[in-house]
Amino acid sequence: MADLQQLLADYGLLAVFIGTFFEGETVVALAGFAAHQGLLGFLPVAGSAFLGSFLGDQLWFYLGRHHADYAIVRRVTGKPSIAYALKLIDRHAYLFILSFRFLYGLRVVSPVAVGLSTVPARVYLVLNFIAAAIWAVAITSAGYVFGAAVETFFGELKAAEHKLLAALGVAAGMALLYYAVRQMLRRWRANRSGESV
Repeated sequence: MADLQQLLADYGLLAVFIGTFFEGETVVALAGFAAHQGLLGFLPVAGSAFLGSFLGDQLWFYLGRHHADYAIVRRVTGKPSIAYALKLIDRHAYLFILSFRFLYGLRVVSPVAVGLSTVPARVYLVLNFIAAAIWAVAITSAGYVFGAAVETFFGELKAAEHKLLAALGVAAGMALLYYAVRQMLRRWRANRSGESV
């Protein structure tokens, strides 16, 4: 945690962007806590987290869709969780794309799995945009509101930091996610009933 704090102190929003490009609930929550302390702005932190997460997952989707034979992609597709992600995509593709950032253990493999699936690239682009925005605001808010508790728990629960932050993110973002999914399912059902007529 001290290293992440130093990274934020030295590089600020760039550290948030880079951290979220490669994953990074931890760096966003810490940046949210820094925003609570007045060291960074809340909206710039959430914006940097959104951009890093959105662009990073777009890249992984692209690699999964067009370059599945690359060694870096094969490393991801070799993980046991890829089969589970593909099964969830087959059942509920849109809901999965909106929620995979909040599913512990699936964050890294999910964009590649969607790239391997038949989900259209334009659909993924839109849903990834929405999901990245919800995630960025939720995790930044979690760090902002619960920053002191998170800071305390980091020393005691170092091994469980991702689970803890994911739980905080889910709590903070549940209402937004529920609303977005409900609207999307309503439109999807309306489109399907129109096609079947």
